[in-house]
Formats: sequence, C-alpha cells, structure tokens
Amino acid sequence: MQNYAVDAGHLQAYEQKLFEAVGLTSTDASAVAELLVHADLRNVRSHGVLRTVPYVEKIRQGGASKTASYPVVSETANTAVIDAQGGLGALAGEKAVALARKKAANGLIGMVVVRNSNHFGMGGHWALKLAGEDMIGFACSNTDLTMGPPGCREPFMGNNPFAFAFSAGEAYPEVCVDMATSGVAFGKCKDLAKRGQAIPHGWMLDKDGNDTTELSECFMMVPMAGHKGFGIAFIVELFAALLSGGVLSPDINNQDLADTPELSSQCFACFNIQAFRDLKEFQDSAAAYIDRLHQLPMKEGAGAAKYPGEIEYGCKQQNQREGVVLPETLADELTALGRELGADGGFLKERPTDRR
Repeated sequence: MQNYAVDAGHLQAYEQKLFEAVGLTSTDASAVAELLVHADLRNVRSHGVLRTVPYVEKIRQGGASKTASYPVVSETANTAVIDAQGGLGALAGEKAVALARKKAANGLIGMVVVRNSNHFGMGGHWALKLAGEDMIGFACSNTDLTMGPPGCREPFMGNNPFAFAFSAGEAYPEVCVDMATSGVAFGKCKDLAKRGQAIPHGWMLDKDGNDTTELSECFMMVPMAGHKGFGIAFIVELFAALLSGGVLSPDINNQDLADTPELSSQCFACFNIQAFRDLKEFQDSAAAYIDRLHQLPMKEGAGAAKYPGEIEYGCKQQNQREGVVLPETLADELTALGRELGADGGFLKERPTDRR
C-alpha cells in the first residue's frame, strides 16, 4: 500500500471545503477541519481525517444538527452548562473553550460542561486550546459503550478520554497528557486495519471476554491498567455527564449511527497560572523540571526520557514541514468524497513517501 505526504495547509483547506459542502458555515467548517488535521499533525491518526466520512455522514443523515445554537443554559462567574442540542462536538468545544478561558481570565478558574453533544475529537486539541501560554487546560468526554470493569463480559461505559496541557515556555510550548482510559483508542485499531497492519494482542475483547486481534470480533476494549483505568473512566463520567446533567455512558447512542446524535457529554476547564504564582517563574520551573527529565540515565538504546506530549509535538513539527502521511486507501476515500460533494481533492496525492 502506497503512502502519500500531503501538505497540512492544503489538507485543512480541503477538509473545510468538504464540511462547507454539507451545509456548515465557513467558520464552523474551519473549526472541524482544524480539529481533524491537528490530530493527524500530532500523529493521533485515530482522531484525524480518518473521521471525515463518519462526520460528514453524521451531518448529512441528521445525527449532528446543523441548526444547533449551543445555548448556555446555566452560568455562574466561573462555570457554565452548554446544551449542544445534538450538534457537532467540535463546535460545542469551540464555544466551551472560549467561554472557559474568558471566565478563567476574569475569575482565575473557569469550567464549562456540555451535554447532548457528539464525538469531540482529540482531547489534546481542546486541552492545548484551553491552556494557551498562560493556563493549565483540561478536557474530558464520556463516550458510547466500549469498555467494562476488569473481568466483565458486558460494556458499562465508554473509554472516556481526558487530556491536560500547559506551556513550559518557548523551550517546551506543548506539554500534553492525552489518553483514552482504555489501553488504546478503538480508532487506533481502525487506523491500523486501514493501513493493513496487525492489531496487537491485549487491546480488544470478543463477546466472551477473550482477547481478539480481529476488528470484526471486537465487542469491547480493555481498560488501561485494569481497575485503575476503569476508575479514571468513572471519574470522567462525573465531570462530563453527572455535572452537566447529560446522558450517562450506558445510555449514550452508538457514535457510528449516522442518523442519531450520540448525546455525549464533555468538560472543559482552565486554571489561570497567575492565580497561583508568577507565570514566568512557573514556566522556568517547568522547563527546568523537563531538563532534569531529559538528563536521566537510560538503558542502552532507549534514547532520552520524554515528557508527556513530546513525541506528538515532534511529529507535529515534522508533519508541518514534510506533510501529513495518508495511506492510499484514506486518500482515495477523501478524494471520492470530494468528487461526490463537488470539492476538488486532486491535490491529496501530492507525493509518495516511505514514511508511515
């Protein structure tokens, strides 16, 4: 299978055209395109343009409302609740981030929860937006049923992802912890299958609760670190659904149902660093801490220790220079969608690459 390196700016512009073609405004289409391409830039491909067709179908078949206004239904100086009205998670996220940052700027801490939403994409995208250069950002979401407690033969909750981010100054501008509470995101399994690569053991379980590497046999995902991952997923449910008054994971609609809103819930929070200490002092301390991490003695061949998000940030820089890597099957899929919607996607196959 051939891979192609696609200019990130071209890819984002094309993605925007696709979402404009299904009825989003230019501003809204740009926000969705940015979310998807940002994931591919960081090599979080499970949440990148791989999601384009499902997102488009969700809009076309009514599972993601084009008329949602994302109203604030309750609010205090530091908090707010948004009803996404079955709209896109990307657009609910944009409104929640702007509001949370505004509240944190004025009141030092801001938290906005969202209910009745859809898939919100890469959690790190939101945590980084919330953080900017001056805050600590946090984002999480509950999801449709994909995971149960260890030993369970039936899923009870989603793999409820969460992310934290902050800037340690110019040296380390994007420190970001971003993870699902399953051992791996299901989208990662889909991505490997699309690229013709094997799915490792220990990621997925079949209907009998046994390990499987066949995507078609996957019934649920394995929690990361066993009961600890299940516990964190439970807490995400608290922040996202229980605080917002939203739908709990066991009752969320399958995100693959194109004609039905998922009704997931999210939480977006930011903490103004200057509420605690001088921003420059914080960043200098954080940078010094990372410097010490990099100097740790390592096993032969292991390379230097890395801070959370360092690999993804390095990928982002490389992909901005050399292009986002798309497998031929995905490039063909996006090109075919563009033809169907009347958007020119001929530039997608810009140059073959051996990068994976």
